[in-house]
Amino acid sequence: MENTKTKINISLNRGVISTLAILTILLMLYYVVMRAFPMLQPTQEVYGNYFFPRAVWLFPHILLGIVAILIGPVQFIKKFRNKYLKLHRNLGKIYIISVVLSGLLGMYLAATSNVNLTYAAGLFFLGVTWAGTAIMAFISIKKKKIELHKEWMVRSYVITFAFVTFRVIEDVLKITTEYSNVDVLTLMSWTSWAIPLFIAELFIQGKKLSN
Repeated sequence: MENTKTKINISLNRGVISTLAILTILLMLYYVVMRAFPMLQPTQEVYGNYFFPRAVWLFPHILLGIVAILIGPVQFIKKFRNKYLKLHRNLGKIYIISVVLSGLLGMYLAATSNVNLTYAAGLFFLGVTWAGTAIMAFISIKKKKIELHKEWMVRSYVITFAFVTFRVIEDVLKITTEYSNVDVLTLMSWTSWAIPLFIAELFIQGKKLSN
């Protein structure tokens, strides 16, 4: 009976993980195809009057963010890590460099934003947290702290995915509510990363408590 319950729990856990993975991939593809790729054309028509004057900063920020978003999920696949360890490490280096550089660019873009202070602060600290978690992941693996490295990579990708969360929920709110664009942007500048990061931390620490 106990073995049966264990098998059921394992199946449920795998089912939940698989569902979350599929949802994550679908949302990621929506963001990359519908929101990110079009921004790889740094023209005034695409960027508009707000972003075009800062295109030299925004373009690499978006490009490096796309690289990080696409690399991230592959790094969490255990079979891939075990079979292609050297490739895993090389992709990890590309991911960390992309995140740190894009995070720094994001801080500049936030600092030069003219929406409002709350919006600018939310995006600025998003950049700080994004770069910081990637740096901690790098330091952890350099010190051979593998489990700690995994934890920081989870946090890092949660922040990376904040760009997807931001744009997807922004699109939904614009369609389903009557809030102003400024209100939506201000809300998402914090909730797109702070809440997911808190939830991820609950899972990370909760897993330790259950062991």
